[in-house]
Amino acid sequence: MKIEKQVTFLSLIAFLLHVVWENAQAPFFQEYTSFPEHFSICFLGTIGDVVITLFVFVTIALLKNDFNWIASLNKKDIVVLAVIGFLIAVGIEWHAMVFEWWAYAGAMPIIPYLKVGLTPIVQMTILLPFSVYVTKKFVAYKKQQ
Repeated sequence: MKIEKQVTFLSLIAFLLHVVWENAQAPFFQEYTSFPEHFSICFLGTIGDVVITLFVFVTIALLKNDFNWIASLNKKDIVVLAVIGFLIAVGIEWHAMVFEWWAYAGAMPIIPYLKVGLTPIVQMTILLPFSVYVTKKFVAYKKQQ
């Protein structure tokens, strides 16, 4: 499968997963009023999530010297992606808290010691590797046809 199709599918699956997650977790942030009022903010966050996903994809491709690395995705890669997702999310949340880009509502579970919200950390820790995994399955399916 051509790399352009892999990147397109990875972008689409990441977008779909993150737009659902962003909107589902929105009530855990201060000043949330309603889905219609915050969809545009969540949409922008989703675009950022997709950019992060593509940045990680390209970085790993350059490190492996293989832009088709998703086809050979293994358990180690999935764990590495989860760790990368976790670290990126923690960095973003710390940065956002320092610069007061957003604030958590009282309902947001806070990770002790890290002092960041649980839902955005879980989001990137799970959805980054899951997006890549689903893309691998799609690539394998398309190869069989």
